[in-house]
Amino acid sequence: MFLAALLACGLAGAACHPPGPLERARVSFHYDGDTLRLADGRRVRLLGIDTPEMNYHDGEPQPLAEQAKARVAQLLPRGGTVQLARDRQPHDRFGRALAHAFRADGTSVEETLLREGLAVVFILPPNVALADCLLAAEREARRAKRGLWLLPDYQVQPAGKVPADGRWRRVRGRVTSAQRRDDWVLLKLDRRVQLRVARRDWAAFAPADPGAWRGREVVARGKLKSRYGRPQMRLWHPAQIEVSK
Repeated sequence: MFLAALLACGLAGAACHPPGPLERARVSFHYDGDTLRLADGRRVRLLGIDTPEMNYHDGEPQPLAEQAKARVAQLLPRGGTVQLARDRQPHDRFGRALAHAFRADGTSVEETLLREGLAVVFILPPNVALADCLLAAEREARRAKRGLWLLPDYQVQPAGKVPADGRWRRVRGRVTSAQRRDDWVLLKLDRRVQLRVARRDWAAFAPADPGAWRGREVVARGKLKSRYGRPQMRLWHPAQIEVSK
């Protein structure tokens, strides 16, 4: 039974497999836990995860940011080889290459960071090829309270009180309003925190009628920022919101 559980959550071997052909490249620098520079000059943003910010130009590193960066450097040493697998989008709006990273032995770097509690899942459609296995790895780390999941900021907090400081948060609240406005679907938690979902992404959410969300108590996850003086959180994927039990 125990071995079966390990296999199911990926602890007894890599559960995340390349979604397509692999490109071999050489690592030259680690910006943080989820961004690399290759020997050919390309910057690569690892897909499916978000690690704490190093804040090079804006204060101290966030908790465990340095550990996440060090772990990536251990998994993918400078001068060593990384195997990159593309998803749907080749680049992000900053010009960085987007890819899933694997070691020479086939180990998924993103899955490893998630399983060790050094990253959280960040699924950005249409790059969803490894969403299920990455979510499984994060759930296992969360149950085991590893790494980030021991920190106060990563515990569920009430929507009425959590600060909109730009940090990654998990907030709980009741959906007090739900509407479509222009290109957005907007849900409000406890009349305070606004959840914003682009209409193009809303098709993956269920129920599809925003009105059906009213009255539900939910937990939403993502970076909570202040927009026009109000706390807002952008949602891209259904994994970022779940009905509270």
